Amino acid sequence: MKESFLHFIWKNKLFNSDTLSTAKGEVLHIIHPGFHNTDSGPDFFDAKIKIGDITWAGNVEIHSKSSDWYVHGHEKDPAYDNVILHVVEQDDLPVYNSNNHQIPTFVLGKYLKKGYLKNFNNLIKNKSILRCQNKLKSVDPFVIINYKYKLFFERLEKKNAIITQMLLRTRNDWDSVLYITLLKYFGGTVNKEAFEQLANLLPYKIFKKYTDDAFKLEALLFGVGGLLNENKPGNPRYCQLRKEYRFLKAKHQLSELKSNTVRFHRLRPISFPTIKLAQFAILYHKKDFLFEKLMKLEHPEEAYELFQITTDEYWDTHYNFDKLTKTKKKTIGKDFIDRILINVVVPLKFAHQKHLGVSDSEKIVEFIEQIKPEKNRIVDIFHKIKLHSLNALDTQAIIQLNENYCKPERCLQCEFGQYIIKNSL
Repeated sequence: MKESFLHFIWKNKLFNSDTLSTAKGEVLHIIHPGFHNTDSGPDFFDAKIKIGDITWAGNVEIHSKSSDWYVHGHEKDPAYDNVILHVVEQDDLPVYNSNNHQIPTFVLGKYLKKGYLKNFNNLIKNKSILRCQNKLKSVDPFVIINYKYKLFFERLEKKNAIITQMLLRTRNDWDSVLYITLLKYFGGTVNKEAFEQLANLLPYKIFKKYTDDAFKLEALLFGVGGLLNENKPGNPRYCQLRKEYRFLKAKHQLSELKSNTVRFHRLRPISFPTIKLAQFAILYHKKDFLFEKLMKLEHPEEAYELFQITTDEYWDTHYNFDKLTKTKKKTIGKDFIDRILINVVVPLKFAHQKHLGVSDSEKIVEFIEQIKPEKNRIVDIFHKIKLHSLNALDTQAIIQLNENYCKPERCLQCEFGQYIIKNSL
């Protein structure tokens, strides 16, 4: 039996608790199982139990077998001296702490309701992406809705941790954090990491010096992005950008990405990195105080208007530097803006509120629920197994569910898995 399952059973007291006894036959009463510890040290802190006539307060350690106490070296570790109960499936050896005091043992396996183990085994045997898909319809709809909100904010907290680290590196410069995060997501799935590297090689404090000149912004972005490393004497635009970049590179002692770090392969022309960098340049050229404007957004429609920009006319007839194409204005589409809102604006709004000590979760929810659901492989899979998405909050919740619970097989930490184990008897 997995220790994680024993943790789940103990935490939720899912065992016959009327007449319990220790391995020595002493009457045992569980007053409080304690608080689950996910860091080093005993598995549960601040438990309260009664053995015979004596009430004990302290920690609880759980193992599949008693002898695992010695396998893990707890008998030498003073951190385990305050363990008041050793909970096991099988009792094969008495255990002692570093003070040579014997720890009372409770054989949980004797009191386990077998239906819970059967439900758990049925879950882990299913190798589908959503292991509980066959039982999901049995989950209370209120539990599903409530857990989606919880998953969404769990994902926001995860992104907030990244933003907090960026703030430390930039000395609380929110404009720099926006610049790095925004440029990263302008790279799309293929060039996300490359564009983030670009943003770190081209600091915002240098980039912002040239926001009054879109051409210089392009030169900086293309140059640091490793897109101006070739000789193209017959291409005037390329040569002008290269010349400008060389001057700015020397002036600011810039480094650039290696050629081919930024990729074009398998991208539609409208998603070429040249177009995305040109759009990024014109956005910062046309829109000042961008961070403040994004933080004030109350509806996605306001963002569609804010991002309503057109690249330099050169790009009307180009997707890259090498080929002339039919004239087409290179505007930023609503689907792309939605991705920016979901992955950049909403996390920054959440992080900025926390930074200011303001909590307005309702407005965050209201904002993202106005954005249509994302389209990707994971969302499609979950949709087919009846976990539907009405908006971007739902899809963000599904991504969090998949990444943090389904893929790592953490059914016991997932509220859907917990519900199914507890209620499908």
